[in-house]
Amino acid sequence: MRSRVFRIGGMSCAACSVRIEKVIGSIEGVESVIANFGNNTATVTYDDTKVSEADVKKAVDAAGYTLISDDRDEAERQEVEALKVQKRDLITAIAFVIPLSIIAMGPMFGLDMPWNIQTNCIIQLILFLPILYSGRRFFKKGYPALVSRSPTMVSLVALSTTASLIMGLYYTYVAFAMPEHAEHIMLSFDSAGMIITLVSVGKYIEARSKHNTNDSLRKLLSLAPAKATLVVDGKECQVESSTLIVGDVVLVRPGESIPSDGVVIEGSSSVNESMLTGESVPVSKTVGSAVFGATVNGNGSMKVRIEKTGDETVLFQIARMMEMAQGTKAPVARIADRVSAIFVPAVIIISAASLIFWMIYGKSLEDSLTIAISVLVISCPCALGLATPLAIVVGTGNGSKHGILFKTASSLEAAANVDTIILDKTGTITQGHPAVTSVVTGLEERRFLSMVASAESDSEHPIAEAIVKHAKDNGIPILNHSGFEALTGRGIRCIVDGSEVLIGNRSLMEENGIKFSSPGIMVAIDGAAAGSLVVSDPIRPESPAAVKSLKSMGIAVKMVTGDRQETAKAIAEEAGITDIVAETKPQDKLDIVRKLQVQQKHVAMIGDGINDSPALTQSDVGIAVGSGTDIAIESADIILMNDDLRSVPAALEIGRSALRNIKQNLFFALVYNAICIPIAAGLPILFGYEDHLMMMPMFAAAAMSLSSISVVTNAVRMRGFRPRSLTESG
Repeated sequence: MRSRVFRIGGMSCAACSVRIEKVIGSIEGVESVIANFGNNTATVTYDDTKVSEADVKKAVDAAGYTLISDDRDEAERQEVEALKVQKRDLITAIAFVIPLSIIAMGPMFGLDMPWNIQTNCIIQLILFLPILYSGRRFFKKGYPALVSRSPTMVSLVALSTTASLIMGLYYTYVAFAMPEHAEHIMLSFDSAGMIITLVSVGKYIEARSKHNTNDSLRKLLSLAPAKATLVVDGKECQVESSTLIVGDVVLVRPGESIPSDGVVIEGSSSVNESMLTGESVPVSKTVGSAVFGATVNGNGSMKVRIEKTGDETVLFQIARMMEMAQGTKAPVARIADRVSAIFVPAVIIISAASLIFWMIYGKSLEDSLTIAISVLVISCPCALGLATPLAIVVGTGNGSKHGILFKTASSLEAAANVDTIILDKTGTITQGHPAVTSVVTGLEERRFLSMVASAESDSEHPIAEAIVKHAKDNGIPILNHSGFEALTGRGIRCIVDGSEVLIGNRSLMEENGIKFSSPGIMVAIDGAAAGSLVVSDPIRPESPAAVKSLKSMGIAVKMVTGDRQETAKAIAEEAGITDIVAETKPQDKLDIVRKLQVQQKHVAMIGDGINDSPALTQSDVGIAVGSGTDIAIESADIILMNDDLRSVPAALEIGRSALRNIKQNLFFALVYNAICIPIAAGLPILFGYEDHLMMMPMFAAAAMSLSSISVVTNAVRMRGFRPRSLTESG
């Protein structure tokens, strides 16, 4: 099975996405389809031995939609062009609906027209025809959907405007064929024109908002530089970044963006990786350091050997992950899907029932049709269809801005419901690698560290590497040394600057008759105790603030680690965690997650190692630290592109914000329909309010557009959301 995101042109409402799911899902070999109205995509899982792109295109075309190019630049061009056409049609509709409305409604306000009723009919019809053409997309999509028994929102618009047009043409016929009845006719061209225009206004605003909302993905991909400086046989030449291949060597000057993922082979600098990690502090890079495409070089020049290009780069992986997340559905979206699936047919039934009821009640055919048309227009479920996908697109985009990647829409919603957090220790709360945390010596400290680091410089042990790194970071020189000897299980012996240096545990010192009182890694120089070092896995400086933020959100925090009880307790106390489980195995972590879930807890597991993968998979939300193993990242639902633990509460805050936004949008949409449909169906008439009956279709179209605009505005408002845990602590 293969999963692929197809870009669909012409989607205009939730019912459109349901229809696309239905037509693509009917292809033999397609396992699942999720159409997203929020970003005009359909995520299709299919058997590529049975289904081709041509099959999908044929089904999409038959449904009245278009398959947009898979090339991102071409897709962007097509989207912009479609937006221009939509804008042009809207301007046409507005330009003609204004004089049409003045001519049609002028007599109601005492404005006399200098022509007879027959001429008036012809003028209104002529003014209406360009408006009808500007709304042609409603008919091209609405009626095929109606015929295939999958009516969409545009089906309602098509039906209501067609009814108004037929009514207007009928009265035009009456004006010419039965002039004696001409004084009593009420043309409805203006109603149909206003419906098309107002719905087009709402649709254009929606399309603009969706285009702008998806800019986060486009901007991310546009960060990669177009040109690169290729170095061949010592000569430099400018080439297109897209032509680079694995093994090429490029020169990256100060201030330039790195063209693709690679490894530094010459030079050193600091690189701003905020577009990947959300962390603004530049990262030091030296020979052997990995660098990533689109990150910005600092003040040094580097030569970089290209390791990955195109879709294999981290930048494109992030973009693909964002796109897949936006192309999936959160469980809460099923509410809107279920409602949309039955809503449009129900509205058509309500409209027909209203027509029959008011004719039986004694209203004229004209008045009854006006009410039926109003029901069709005011019930368009645009707001309902926008409620979930737009919030998901904005939420995932907001997360990526802070270095937080949500793999699916479900993970975004699940993050909002988390009430229990399980934290791994090593590499999550702590930095994940040993470092010198304290030095005790009676000698001059720099001289002491120079002797120790020199002795350890030939060792490959992680502790030795930590000591040497500590010395180099502090500008301490490595001295001449010789005779390095590894003493298995005890330590090392080495001659440094003419002195014998012993480094190891207490048993090594006792063997050599040297007494020590201080703990840690013991050091003797020329047979005498010289000092000791403590090398441990230090806590990340942001960990206490992250734990504090989680607790302030009402989330229970538990640390589960395979480390010894004493070590775990010390780290937990420093981080502010009281609930700890130490000396665990991968199966133990998995069991702890399951037990909490049995207690109806919504559990998030944060880890970075292979041993965390089973628990990450089992948990309601698995969160992997970006520096972790590929397996842990593959098992997780959310990936933190930086090592800052404050991103964990930030991810949960973004999830809560998105879910809150979705619920607000659904509330707006459902309450709007609950209030407006009875009004459009004529409820005020029963209480004697029927003075503005003929203007109801126009009011209905305006109300429908305003409901969509309110939902779009509420979703886009979330773009400015910044997690409190990052604001307060950062």
